[in-house]
Amino acid sequence: MTSLIAREPYAGKWCAFGGASLVFFFLNAATFTSLGVVLFTMGADLHWSNTNTGYGFTALGLACGLSSPLAAVSMTLLGGRGSLGLGAALLAIGFGVAAITQTLAVFFVAMMFLGVGYTLAGNVPGVYLLAGWFRRRSAPIIGYYLMMGALGAAFGPPVVEAIVRHYGWRIHWQVMAAAAAGIAAICLLIVRDAQDAPAPQTVAATPAGIGAGWSYRQAILTPQFLLVCGAMIMTMCCVTTNSSSLVAHLVKLGASPKAAAYVLSAGALTATMVKGGSGRLCELVSPPVLLGAGLLFQAVGCTLLAMATTPLLQYGSALTFGIGWGLSFVAAHIVPLNYFGGVTGAKILSVVALLTTLAAAGPLAAGMIADHTGSFSPIYDIYAVLLLILAVPVVMMRAPRHKAVLPVAAE
Repeated sequence: MTSLIAREPYAGKWCAFGGASLVFFFLNAATFTSLGVVLFTMGADLHWSNTNTGYGFTALGLACGLSSPLAAVSMTLLGGRGSLGLGAALLAIGFGVAAITQTLAVFFVAMMFLGVGYTLAGNVPGVYLLAGWFRRRSAPIIGYYLMMGALGAAFGPPVVEAIVRHYGWRIHWQVMAAAAAGIAAICLLIVRDAQDAPAPQTVAATPAGIGAGWSYRQAILTPQFLLVCGAMIMTMCCVTTNSSSLVAHLVKLGASPKAAAYVLSAGALTATMVKGGSGRLCELVSPPVLLGAGLLFQAVGCTLLAMATTPLLQYGSALTFGIGWGLSFVAAHIVPLNYFGGVTGAKILSVVALLTTLAAAGPLAAGMIADHTGSFSPIYDIYAVLLLILAVPVVMMRAPRHKAVLPVAAE
């Protein structure tokens, strides 16, 4: 009996990791990364302009970003298990509404459900749930969790393209609705919160004097927090714009929709592999340096993508951008945990997610530019410049220091 009790926390933490990773895999496979693939066919069938399809993608980003504070509320009221289950259930509803779309307004409603579902089952509650179970050296675990999401982003585009090509976009949404309902049931069955395990005080090994005693209010007023937000906003601007516009962009440059979907998948697959190693890398190299390097790689990828008229340039841009995406995404999650401690760091990730709502303007801006200029290339040139400018202060960023150290218990 004693051995069974001793093993229960061990099983519980890996069930939590498995459930959270399954949801995050599906989220990235079925929403942001592959949405541009289905919108390409859906928009043509419903006679939507590039701007209108951009509005649809922006609606998803706005719903996801503006609802981000609900993640903390949901975890407080329902716990990690309930939050994941509710989020997956809302995804099922959103996919079901998308399947019956006839007008842009109905599609907006579907995107609202998907955005809130993403918030309640996405990376903020996922990181918080894993922080409760994995108290020591959690950076690699968080990296593996984020890698699973990136793996979904890699598998999503070609799978979605095949479903849409063979069965149509309405069947695609129906399949996603059924999958989301099944995942909700799995999460409710296998995921358990870590309240029976020792409560974590930190979720990442940090140097003495760093990451201890920060209050939520102190943390969000630091320049370091603002730089992390800026890095995440720019990263998500690029990712969401790629997801919404890359297929249309490459088709304009001569690629087929199928080939463009594979390029999109190649970038996500590269990010997957990089995310898998970035958690461990954050223990060996300063996370701000990795964050800045990620921004630089993204800038190079955007520059190549703007002129990607050949398969070599297309896959080169996907490879380069994928490296930057993976480095930036993981490092941006680890920096707040290292600088402000596990408890406060996990809390302010929801604020970072809220501010990344600004990234929802990316797909809309890309669509408007394409309608006016006939090309998506200008938006990628603009992103490259902004990423280069932001990378400089990020690389130079140092850990914030307290004016007065507050006890952790006060949080």
